[in-house]
Amino acid sequence: MSTNALNKKRILLLAQLAIFTAIEVVFCFTPLGSLPITPGIVATLAHIPALVVAFSLGKFAALYMGGVMGVCSFIWWNTIGIAYPTAFVFTPLAPNGTFMSAVICLVPRILFPFIAAIIYNALKSKVKTVPAAAIAAVLGTLIHSCMVLGLIFICFFGSSAVGNDFVAFVIAWAGLNAVAEIIAAGIICAALVLPLNKVNKLASVSN
Repeated sequence: MSTNALNKKRILLLAQLAIFTAIEVVFCFTPLGSLPITPGIVATLAHIPALVVAFSLGKFAALYMGGVMGVCSFIWWNTIGIAYPTAFVFTPLAPNGTFMSAVICLVPRILFPFIAAIIYNALKSKVKTVPAAAIAAVLGTLIHSCMVLGLIFICFFGSSAVGNDFVAFVIAWAGLNAVAEIIAAGIICAALVLPLNKVNKLASVSN
């Protein structure tokens, strides 16, 4: 690949990352990032840009987007969301929050798109692009939810300051929302991955 073609490829990569970073920020800090399903159940769309990047730009770009999602979430929970009664599981600044609250907020969000990219790469050699993206999105989102809910249980269940009943409620409520997020991830990623892959392929051919 010539130097000029390589530079064009890098510019396209950076442009797409900039666009998805902007989308991530909008999803995290505005109501556009929430999809109401039923009363009390809302699918958060903040994980979608990270997954789409994972499938269209690769696992290292996915790691970057996971970091963006994690930082945006951490900022939200330390500012807008700190008044919520569930804030303690995502920020150490909330009452009953600990250092592990920051770990719960950041680590699963950083890792899950990277894991989803690995799953997608393994699947696309066996099935077509669209089902590979749908399955990887579902599994990646499920892994993220399991990491978050599992860490909440490990870190806070048994805490006298919080109370087991409230921790169980938080896990159950988050689990219901996670189901909606898993479904949304599978549908949206399946719809977007093929057009984006075609754009990247055409850009590579034109170079």
